[in-house]
Amino acid sequence: MDTSSPLTVEHCPLDADMTITAIDIDERHRFRMLELGLRVGTIIRVIQKSNFGGRVIAKGTERIAIDGHTAARVAVTPAEGV
Repeated sequence: MDTSSPLTVEHCPLDADMTITAIDIDERHRFRMLELGLRVGTIIRVIQKSNFGGRVIAKGTERIAIDGHTAARVAVTPAEGV
């Protein structure tokens, strides 16, 4: 894995608690992410990988599917103290 660029949802391991550190998408889609409760500081976990880069992520008891483009634009780091 390339450590020079930030880790994204697209490349993070399954079932590992991760903290969202940045969301680099257009304003319209960013607003939808906020509606879903996905914002900087939120702890998520990738629970399923699908074709074409899509991911299913867990946020608490919620399950949210995101497309590959979005998964590649959401930066994460391992969650601490979880």
